[in-house]
Amino acid sequence: MIRIEKERCTGCGICIRKCPFGALKMEEGVPVVSDSCLGCNACANECPAGAIRKDEESLKAEDIGTYHDVFVLAELEPLSGKVQKVTLELIAEGRRIADKLGEKQKTLLLCSQMPEDIEERAGRAGCDEIILVKDQMLKEYNTDLYADIVTRICQRYRPSVLLIPATETGRDLAPRVSARLQTGLTADCTGFDVDQEGNLIQIRPTYGGNIMASIISPGCRPQMASVRPNVFAAETEANQKMAVIKEEDIAIDPGRKRTRRTSLEENPKSYKNVAESDMVIVAGYGVGSAENFKKIERLAVKMGAAIGATRKVVDEGWAPFDIQVGQTGKTIAPELYIGFGVSGALQHTIGLRNAKYVVAVNSDPAAPIFAMCDQAILGDCVDIAEHMERLLDGKEG
Repeated sequence: MIRIEKERCTGCGICIRKCPFGALKMEEGVPVVSDSCLGCNACANECPAGAIRKDEESLKAEDIGTYHDVFVLAELEPLSGKVQKVTLELIAEGRRIADKLGEKQKTLLLCSQMPEDIEERAGRAGCDEIILVKDQMLKEYNTDLYADIVTRICQRYRPSVLLIPATETGRDLAPRVSARLQTGLTADCTGFDVDQEGNLIQIRPTYGGNIMASIISPGCRPQMASVRPNVFAAETEANQKMAVIKEEDIAIDPGRKRTRRTSLEENPKSYKNVAESDMVIVAGYGVGSAENFKKIERLAVKMGAAIGATRKVVDEGWAPFDIQVGQTGKTIAPELYIGFGVSGALQHTIGLRNAKYVVAVNSDPAAPIFAMCDQAILGDCVDIAEHMERLLDGKEG
């Protein structure tokens, strides 16, 4: 929050002209800060009298008590306009957090056209209320517009928790909203809990996945965190609950939109989306070469599976980054995972902890992945892949 020291202010008006958000106005010869202030500090930097300062003190207990409800920022598919699976996953987890806090779970949806089934799908996942901001200018994601609207909604509703999908869009948006709200942000969380004081415990791996850190923000609200897809299950409640729609009237300034999207095309690559596939075959560094990676890829195609890769395979240039599975890649939750030449380093296995059935193929009997898999196959991974391919082709009985 920006503070004006009236005794030092000369009433020159420079701060009003320099404010990029129009959050200052002159009253009785002294500038006054409105609720639209985002704390960018531009006015304080330009004040010749040094009469403006940014108050960075933590919230007091009585102020924290004015924040309530667990918010989830919904994300839609850019081409189809359907609600993304990660949104339902976060609603289900937000419901669990809200129950522990004794609060409501609300979902913030920014769109030009509301998905037809959003009330039913969000409601069954645990959403109490959908806060809808609907405008044609929100048809496609725009950094400036979305950051401004999400910030203003949070200032209006004062949620205690805000969860954002750690997708390409969420990774762009979350830190901007966090900075404007002057609150913390814990990225790529893998778990949540609530302590005795009602603070959100945000759990995430750190130091290369060797340590699980528990982070709290006792003096900040909302408590913000981002979560990657497939970390939580998109559970549905037994009852056919429907979320209530509450449409908010937010004035959108077209001048805030400084960029525009010229086109939107589907990825022309033949790779299936590893984050959405029910069967994923992953090639690790143990396959030995780019040529052998192509053999594993060929097997995946014949089995109708998505092909994935470990970080080392991607670093070697054998596979593109968009199929990397693990802490620094995609988090997956397939019905069947088959790893060829995957050692089982924590940085990789943390990305597949929600896989239903794990098969590991490795020539090293001490490979860590054997300790977590459901089925272990000891042997040369490339030879076994070629044998499986021959079986599929009917060349071996």
